[in-house]
Amino acid sequence: MSINVIVALSGALAAIAALVVAAVTCLQLKHSRFALGVDLILKFEALFESADMKTARSLAAKALKDGGNTADVEPVLDFFETVGVLLRRRAIDQELAWDSFSYWVLRYAVLAREQIQSRRKDESDETYYQEFEFLVKRLTQIEIDRRRLKSPPFFPKELLASFLEEEIDN
Repeated sequence: MSINVIVALSGALAAIAALVVAAVTCLQLKHSRFALGVDLILKFEALFESADMKTARSLAAKALKDGGNTADVEPVLDFFETVGVLLRRRAIDQELAWDSFSYWVLRYAVLAREQIQSRRKDESDETYYQEFEFLVKRLTQIEIDRRRLKSPPFFPKELLASFLEEEIDN
């Protein structure tokens, strides 16, 4: 075997080894990123169920029920705004976000629509809660796909009233 053949084979083997290392590294990074996203979702779930957040959710539900102070709704919207940013930046998995928060996000989206529009108008800033809107759109699409719906979910007034009572009493 000539030296040229040996050099060519060595180069080919080195290239294959480099590709294998790159593929393994890519898989490890993907797994690591997913694991970090899972950890982040679990932390957000814990925060969402914390005593402070339950109090904020109760105040938000009371404000939405009574047409009260829009500022009482903002801590809940701010929480979901952050989840929306993390989803847009792919720091969390969209299926995990759907599984963890869609029940609340989709209902708060319907109930707080007027407060969001009012805030945008008062501040002359259409970007208020745009990440919340992004979250709502993504979770709505997953809801349609997962539940095999023909259109976005609809929440009758009675169901929304029951949801508000549930949040008030949490």
